[in-house]
This record gives sequence, structure tokens and C-alpha cells, in this order.
Amino acid sequence: MPIAKASFMQHKRAPRKLWRHLVPPLVGLLLLIYLVRRAGLSRILEGIASIGWGLMLVIALAGLSHLVRTWAWRVTLLDARHRIPFGRMLALRLVSEAAGQVGVLGQVFGDTWRVVKLGPELPVANRITSVALDRALYALSSILVTIAGVSAVAFVLPLPGKIALYANVFVFVLVAALLVAMVAVRGRWAVLSGPAGLLGRLGKMARRMDRQRDTIESVEGMLFDFFHHSPGAFWASLLGNLAGQAAALLEVYLILRLLGFHTPVSSALVIEGFTKLINVIGMINPGNAGTFEGGNMVLAKLIGIGTTAGLTLGLIRRVRALFWAAVGAVCAVTLPRSGERKKPMDKETANSNGHGHTAIILAQGIGTASILTGVGALPVLLRAILGEQKAGAKRIEVVLDPEATDSVQTALRRTRRLPGNVEWCDPSEIATVLAAVAGSKDRVVLVAGDRTYHPSLHRRAAEWDRAGILALTSDGQPVGIYALAASRAIYLLESCPAQTVEELLQWLMAADALVCESVPTDLWQRITPSSSVLAEQKLDKWLFKPTDVLFARMNRKVSIPISRQLIKYPITPNMVSLFTLGVSFTAGVFFALGGWGNMLVGALLSVFASILDGCDGEVARLTFQDSAFGCWLETICDYLYYVFLFVGMLIGLLRRGPIYLIWGAALFFGAIACFVITAMQRHKMASARPEQYLILWKAEVTKRQSNPILNLGRRTEFLIKRCCMPYLVLACALFGATYMAFIGAAVGANIAWLIVLYSYFTLKPVPAPHD
Repeated sequence: MPIAKASFMQHKRAPRKLWRHLVPPLVGLLLLIYLVRRAGLSRILEGIASIGWGLMLVIALAGLSHLVRTWAWRVTLLDARHRIPFGRMLALRLVSEAAGQVGVLGQVFGDTWRVVKLGPELPVANRITSVALDRALYALSSILVTIAGVSAVAFVLPLPGKIALYANVFVFVLVAALLVAMVAVRGRWAVLSGPAGLLGRLGKMARRMDRQRDTIESVEGMLFDFFHHSPGAFWASLLGNLAGQAAALLEVYLILRLLGFHTPVSSALVIEGFTKLINVIGMINPGNAGTFEGGNMVLAKLIGIGTTAGLTLGLIRRVRALFWAAVGAVCAVTLPRSGERKKPMDKETANSNGHGHTAIILAQGIGTASILTGVGALPVLLRAILGEQKAGAKRIEVVLDPEATDSVQTALRRTRRLPGNVEWCDPSEIATVLAAVAGSKDRVVLVAGDRTYHPSLHRRAAEWDRAGILALTSDGQPVGIYALAASRAIYLLESCPAQTVEELLQWLMAADALVCESVPTDLWQRITPSSSVLAEQKLDKWLFKPTDVLFARMNRKVSIPISRQLIKYPITPNMVSLFTLGVSFTAGVFFALGGWGNMLVGALLSVFASILDGCDGEVARLTFQDSAFGCWLETICDYLYYVFLFVGMLIGLLRRGPIYLIWGAALFFGAIACFVITAMQRHKMASARPEQYLILWKAEVTKRQSNPILNLGRRTEFLIKRCCMPYLVLACALFGATYMAFIGAAVGANIAWLIVLYSYFTLKPVPAPHD
């Protein structure tokens, strides 16, 4: 009976607990509805309409703020920052900011997510320290902005004596808090280990605190050391956060100007300064719904622009926040679940594991200028190293002349792309290296370091598992890649009289049990002073995909030169994907504005987004940064492109009549069904290499040309791709017939998902082909 009674009481308390969690957001939502009705919905819509394309500037400005704050966070990692890609840190920040939209618990979850997903390249204490420093410096910059905003009130507004007194007291408290924080840092107060020690005296907490004591003390020490031992990084990170705050201040000023208010910058400073305080007060309200907009109304009234303008300001900033929260949600879905990256294997691990291969990059006797010649913005030697790493090499040995080692290592490390599993040796140490792996089942791949290779050649050598020696050749001449067993490599290299790489490659061509495999000359290029231009041309050809149709090849003519410029800067493929997503959103906004001119601009922007869509993959292949994560991110951005485009069309076409709601519903259903089923089939057919999905699908469908449904899909699938469809939309927009593109998309989407569903049940998973 007592157990049944306890169970009954627990179930009785559950709805009450749930209700307590639901009350704050419901109250905030009701408050927001009340504020909208009080200000007048029509007046708010007029204000939003007056913003127009300026909303894109607001969103772009917020994106710039995210970039700057990510850089500021990256600075806190000090020398370890090069281990973590900037794009990954940006994605983690967006996820954290998206979680923070639901209140203080979401903010805690977001920071915890950042710590966990930052990756095993860094110790846990370093990850916690970097996130804590980032949050603390952002809080410091926010306090400075709040102090400046409250202080500006005295110069902008004629406040009554009592309110002015409260403002002065508030500024005094904030300044005092800053001074106490400065004294605590300089005196190295036990702000973390002290409270942890007190908690450790409690019975239930003692064991947990004992387990975490070393980590807490390590984090506390690194927090203080960051200020005392790295003052340059401290001030750089603080300035980065202040730059992010300046972007938020400029956002307020920009929105007010777009609304038609020529207010001074000091008014925007007042609003932004007090907004920080409103956000702190509203943290108990999930999403700060209602309280944020209400606070903006009060502030707008104080500076004399009216409550309606204040509510419009708050709603526009809310839309901006939701946009980047949606991008953060996309990043959360596409980030690897574990957040763990594969660590380079040490020598013992490499030797004990019977899978994989050891790569030996031969660069001795070759002029430094040749192996450091840039092809696709990367030195030739580094391209050979990254190609082997991409092919799965567990261990990479670079054979260099001793006098050239230091200069070559410095040049490659300067690119910040040198893998951690690269070791360096001189020619006399090759036998020792091979002896270290001779007892394992590893294969050895010899690669000439003065040539560029298509990635498929690296993979072909890595997959060689026969007893003989694989030699890749073109027209009977060695390409520069050999695959063989370690024991045989020791025997051959010990008896080889060659002194240069070219002589070694020619001598290996006479070895016993040699299996020559011919490859086209277009898949590799030896670098000489006169051949670097030819190597660049071949690299451009490698960027084309076998699945590219006419429109895709036409886009490549523009996207490849753009990608060539992008790789000169620290821009990752995922950053390109997110920027392209912003262009897509802008196109949707112009479609939503309606009218022949706006829709034509939207169609032109959609074509531009289509061209940029190829840049992320090209940048990835040029710099060996292609990954399954990037492929899935690109896929989601592709579908969001369609969402932005057709939602914008729907809004713009609704002025012609409600019939487009029916077409919009049909399009929405077809698009969602197509997205879900395609994702399922991609996972089924190419989960390990999702970028191969279309190649696999076309290959399987081609085998079944007698099947009319699959044959129809094969011949018409290019119509719905981003390389072709924007040009059809542009043609319709040019003649004022955007509605035809919208209706055609609704019909096509529902035909497409039926074909994809049929192929899902008809086709079976197959091994991914070689490129």
C-alpha cells in the first residue's frame, strides 16, 4: 500500500511539475500577443515592410558578429587553436546560441555542448577553460556596454532626479563588480576550488568533488594563467567580444534608420545597453518572449520614437535571432554525434593494427622549390601528404635531405594543414622505418613528392592487397606511386643503387612480380618550372563531377575561379555553405516582396546561389577538407534553398489570390516527402560516403533501363537540381510568369517523391565506386 500511494503521489505531482515549466513561456506568449494588439498589427506590418531588403543586412551583420566572436573564442585556445577547424567552432557557437534562445538552462546546455563537441584533440580542462573564458569575456564586454548605455542616458534623456539617482547607483554597482573581479584575478582568489572544497565537505557531494578536484583546480589555474601569462591573447579576445557588441549596437542603429528614425548613435547605445539588462532579467522566461519586446517598447518610448517602433525593433531582432537559431539547429543535426575525431596513431598502435598502410613520401634529391610549388594554394609535397592521409594512411614518413628538412617543415606548418601523424627521416633511415612495420600486415605505398595526383590514385594504391608490386603507369612510364609489402620494400630499397627519386622509380620498374596498371595522364602531373600551369589546369578538371550535366558544367566555369580565390583565405567549405544559404534567404525575401522587379532580382540571386553551391565542394576538394559532415550540411542547405525560394514565391504570389495556398500546400508536402525519402535512400545506399549517392543511384538505375519509372527519374532528375532549376525560374521571372515556375515545382515535387519512394524499395545498397 505505501508503494502504491507513493506511485500515486508521484503521478499526481508530475502534471504540476510540467505545468510549472509551461507557465512562464505561456505568460510570455500572451504578453507578446497583448503588446502586438496594443501597438496595432497593421502599423507593425507597415514598419516591417519598410525594412524590406534591409532585413538581409541585419541578418548579415549578426552573422559577422558570430564570426568575430568565434574568432575571439578561438584566441582563448592559444597555441592549440590550430588543432580545431574554425568552421567547427563556428558551428558549435551557433548551436550554443540556438540553445540559449530557450533561457538560462538552454545557455548552460549550449556551453556544455561546446565543451563536449570541441573534440578530443584538447584535454577536457582546456575545453572547459576556453568556453569559460569565452563566456566570461563576453559577460565583461556586455557589462561595459551596459555601463556605457546607462551612462549615456544622462546625456540623451532629461531624467527625473529619482530615476537619475537609480541609474547612477546601478552604474556604481556594475563598476564595483568589475573592480572586485579584477582584484580576484590579480590575487588568484580560489573562486572555483574554494566553493568546490566547501561542497566536498558535504556527505553526498564529497565523493563527486574528490573525483573532479584535479579538473577544477586545473581549470582555475588556466583561467588565471590566461590573464597573467597571455595578456596579448586576453586583450585580443576581449576586443573581439567588444567588436561583436559593436555589431549589435550597429544593428539597432541600422534598424532604426531603416524604420525612418534619424536617431543618434547614443540612442542606439541606450537601447542596446538596457537590452543587456532586460535579457538578464528575462532569463527566467524561456525565450524571453514578451519581456524582450516589452522592454524595447519602454526604451523606444523613453528616447521618443514611440512604442510601435520599439515593438517593431524587437520583432525584427527576434526574426534575426530565430534565423541564426535555425542555422544552429542545422549544425546540431549535422555535427557528428560523438564529436570525436580520429587521433593519429602512434607507432605501437600502427604496428599492432593489421589494417591500413604506411605511406613513404619520397622527396630526397628534389629541389625545395619543386616540392614547395603551390598548386591549388597548397605546396605539392603537402598535397601528396594530404592525399595519403585521405586514403587512410596510419603512418606517413617524409624522406628529405637533412639540409632541407627545417625549411620544408617550416613552410608546411605555416599552412596549418600539416597532419599530426607525419614523421620526417633522411634517406639513410628508410630501412629502419620499413623494419618497424615489416612484422605487421601493413602495406607500404611509395609516393613521389614532386607530383600532384588525383585522389583516386592514392586510394587505388591503398587498396592493393595482392602479393606482387603495384606500379601505376602512364604510357609505360612510372606515375610515381607503388604499393607493396613492407618486407619486399626492404629488400628492394637495400639493393637499389639509385640516388634520386626519378632513378628509384625507374629502377623499381624492373622489379620481379611487378603489376603495371595504366592510368590516364590527366590524373597526375610532375611539377617542373614549366609544368605548374598544366598542373593547375588538370586540378580544375578534377573539380568536375561525373554527374555534372550541361547547366552544372556551365556553373563550374564561374564557380571554379571563385573557389580559386576563396582558398587563398582561411575560409572553410562549411562557411561557404552557410554564406550560400544566406544568399538563398535573400532571394526568398525578394520573391516575397512581389512585383516583376523584385522577383527578377530574386531569380538572379537564386542563380547566384546555384553557382555558389558548387564552391563549397570545390573548396573542399582543393584543400582536402571534404567530409561526410560537410556533405550532409550541404544537403540540408540545398533543401533550405528550396524552402526559402518557394516560401518567398508563395508570399509574393498570394497577392494574386488564395489559390496559391493550395499549390503551396501541395509543394510543401511533396518537398518534405522528397527530402525525407531521399535522406533515407542516401543513408541506405551510401551512408559511409554520402557524396557518392547520386553516382550510385544513376549506376543502378542505368542497369534497369527497361523499368519505365526509374528511367523517367534518370532522364528528368536534372530538372529539380540546383544547377538547372534556377535558370528555369529566371526564364519565368523574366517574362513575368513566376507563377508557372511555382506551379511546375508543386507538380514536379509530388512526381519526384513517388519516383524516389519506388527506387527506395527497388534498389539495394551497393559498394561505393572509385572516383
